[in-house]
Amino acid sequence: MSPFSKIRRKVLYLTILVLCCVILGIWLDFMEADLQNSRFYFSESFLFSSFWWLFLPLIYGQFVFERDYKSKSSTLLLVLIPGLVHLFFFPFLVWLLSYSFYDHTFPYSQTFQFGLTAHLFTILIVYTLPLVLFRTIRSKEVQKGQVPARTNMAVALSSVLVNEGNRHLSIETKDILYISANPPYVTISHTHKDYLCNESLKSISAKLVGGNFIQIHKSVIVNISQVRSYRSRLNGDYDLTMNTGTELRLSRTFAKAFKAWFKEGHRDSV
Repeated sequence: MSPFSKIRRKVLYLTILVLCCVILGIWLDFMEADLQNSRFYFSESFLFSSFWWLFLPLIYGQFVFERDYKSKSSTLLLVLIPGLVHLFFFPFLVWLLSYSFYDHTFPYSQTFQFGLTAHLFTILIVYTLPLVLFRTIRSKEVQKGQVPARTNMAVALSSVLVNEGNRHLSIETKDILYISANPPYVTISHTHKDYLCNESLKSISAKLVGGNFIQIHKSVIVNISQVRSYRSRLNGDYDLTMNTGTELRLSRTFAKAFKAWFKEGHRDSV
């Protein structure tokens, strides 16, 4: 499945969830009005359901930035920033829509106080629990395969087929520096030039990772024998320097596995 398809699927699921919350909120307003023998105003209930609409773009943005900010302090910011934006933008949206389309305009301060008293805990829970749960699941998955077992190089893939114009070439994997995603292809960076390969990164990783290759980023796998050194960025990430002088980013998600494997490779060569 392409990255674009995955994004569309996630947006679809999130949209369905938000739509369900909107319908549930309107239904609860109707039930409350019925229990209190008061009038139910669908237009007003629909207007205030905009509280749920905001979760769609803000949660999506939260998980987009989550990929690059994984420290504990950034987790707090990833909860507080969308939560505060939601809390302050919701009354503005109600004011703007009521001013533009309704006979009665709801004051900003009144709606802000309503949102603060009625929805503060909902905001904190919705922006906290999915993020914590997602990171916990991913952490366990990474720990299970923290240091992938190295295969015998005699049975590891020794060459890959690449395209050069109308020509199809076979290049040895030992001369590959790194491979990066370039949908619908991958770019294979060779010691002399770059080539395109008509495969996905996931497909080619299944053939190479476990030999001399290891994943260092969600879109990059690297030939560890071609890595000269690495240094910390002081934020959990690292910069790798290849034998050619090229620098690549090592994501903190894959840092522990890489460092263990890098040290193992040097022990094997001593």
